Amino acid sequence: MQNNVYECVDISNVINKLKLKKIHQIGNNIYITCPFCQTQNEKNGYMKINTIKNLYICNNCESAGTSIELYAKLKYMSNKEAFKELMRETPILDNRPYIFNNPVKDEQYRDIVYSNFLASQTLSTQHYQKLKSMNFTDEYIQQNCFKSIENNPNKKKEICKQLQEKGLKLDGTPGFFQDRDFKWTYKSHYGIFIPVILDNKIQGLRIHLDKKYSNDTENIWFSSNNEYNGTKASNWPMLLKKENINWMDMYNQTNTIIVATEMILAHKLFNSTKQLVLGIPNNLDKEILLDIIGRMKVQEVFLYVDQYTITHTSTLMYSNVIETLEKVGIKVNFRIALIDERVVSDFKIQEKNVA
Repeated sequence: MQNNVYECVDISNVINKLKLKKIHQIGNNIYITCPFCQTQNEKNGYMKINTIKNLYICNNCESAGTSIELYAKLKYMSNKEAFKELMRETPILDNRPYIFNNPVKDEQYRDIVYSNFLASQTLSTQHYQKLKSMNFTDEYIQQNCFKSIENNPNKKKEICKQLQEKGLKLDGTPGFFQDRDFKWTYKSHYGIFIPVILDNKIQGLRIHLDKKYSNDTENIWFSSNNEYNGTKASNWPMLLKKENINWMDMYNQTNTIIVATEMILAHKLFNSTKQLVLGIPNNLDKEILLDIIGRMKVQEVFLYVDQYTITHTSTLMYSNVIETLEKVGIKVNFRIALIDERVVSDFKIQEKNVA
């Protein structure tokens, strides 16, 4: 725990700002060439940076101190002046320990970050044509903020910098992390961002991939677990409804609902039926499902299952969705969705074929 405010400034960002040369990294410790005892022609020692305690020490000259003291010594100023100078640049500094897997920020903050983030992304011609082939109109594509993922490393860092300059902190928002140079960036894949919306807020981002990932999945979360200052995405559900229906009426007047086991499939169903659709990840927690369904007067569910769920997680889906709903008296109509077709097959199969 820090003893004073000077120790609260993230030393990894100070190193980045000072452009000190990194040698290697072991766990939470970063090793750099010492700026105090190393000359251009002579390499005397290395400096150890503790990114949790925000402290440094050189094994040769024994120079040691906090992140603020390091900045002050190299800039020839007092600690107070250094602190004030760094605090004027809070969009660049995060003022927190350099850690793995941050706790997830609340939904209001995630919604603000993701809304601004999506505004910085564009939609490629390739992805536009793919969405059009799924029968989505231009208006639908625009309203739902379907965007291509920018994969250029420099552009990714610039996008993150622009978000920070707006006063947004990226720690705690799944998908974002700091790279080996301590600059904020984000995990990227070739695919389309699908915003996952619940209660009129973007909970997270689902990615509809251009090419299938491991285990034949075409859809993954925008997540940055196990990255420095990264954050793991949760399995958030999504509700799609008509614009003229407010959220309170939806919860109070719903008797029948469509449930789809993937977000892009949920959009296909909503686009074609204009009925209330609940999109769920194939491993959604049953308690979350019951919480959403429980807020509605639902008596009947039409469950559409994508190809991946049928092939890989049918038993889990059966126990988490069908059994869970039937135990509370909700009728479940099971259907298979042909994910590569524009239409959805309209026939029932026995639940025993799912297990």
